[in-house]
Order: sequence, then C-alpha cells, then structure tokens
Amino acid sequence: MMKRGIQFISWFVSITTGVLIVCAIQFALVGEESLPGGTLWQILLSGLLTAAVTTALYPRDDCSGKKAAILRVLHYLALCAVMFFCGWMFDWMAFNLSGILMMVVSVGVVYLMTGVCTYLLQKGQAEQMNEKIREKYSDEE
Repeated sequence: MMKRGIQFISWFVSITTGVLIVCAIQFALVGEESLPGGTLWQILLSGLLTAAVTTALYPRDDCSGKKAAILRVLHYLALCAVMFFCGWMFDWMAFNLSGILMMVVSVGVVYLMTGVCTYLLQKGQAEQMNEKIREKYSDEE
C-alpha cells in the first residue's frame, strides 16, 4: 500500500509538471502573457485525476510482452478520456477535429515526458543499487 502511495505521488508530480509545461507552451503559442487564475487549480486537478488513472492502469514491472503493450494503449486512451473530460469541464479545448487532435498530441507529449523521466529515475536507482551490491561483494573478498 505504501509503495502505491509513493508511486501515486511520483506520477502526480511528473504528470502535473508535464501538463504545466504543455500549457505554458500552448499559451505562449497563442500569445497569452499570463495564465488565468483558475488554470493552476485545474492543472492540479487534472494531474490528480491522471495520476490516479496511471497508478491503476500503468503496467507493473513484472508485466511484460503483449499484456504490457495492451495496458499501455488502454492507459493512454484512459488518459485521453480524462483530459477530454477536463477539457470540457475547464473549457480548455474546442470539440472539433483540431481541438481533439491538439489534446491527443498534448497527452502524448506529457506521456512521453513522464515516461522518459520515470525511466531515467529508475535507471539511476538501479545503478545505485548495483553499485552498492558491487561494494558489498568486493568488501567480502
């Protein structure tokens, strides 16, 4: 249970950061100089919702092959559904072809950013663990 809570917090921070970056880029592209006041709370809520979906659906470390690929596709589709809901609730998007495509691309960008960050963090942790193991066994010889 504790591990899931830590995973949730990690996902929340990563996803919320990614959503904030995407929003900042989109606001800059349309010439907005500042975010409307409620947008920060909306970003936090969308991060909370998508972190909950990620904690529930993202493939575990022991999941591999076809099942992991299916879970990743379902996870991405669930994230798109949550963000479409947020887009509707917060009036973030136009529900036309370009608005839907923009949201799908935005979710994909955050998905990739979060995936890369998670990979780098886990890779660093694995390297630290391997180093500790090497130190332990080199001391015993």
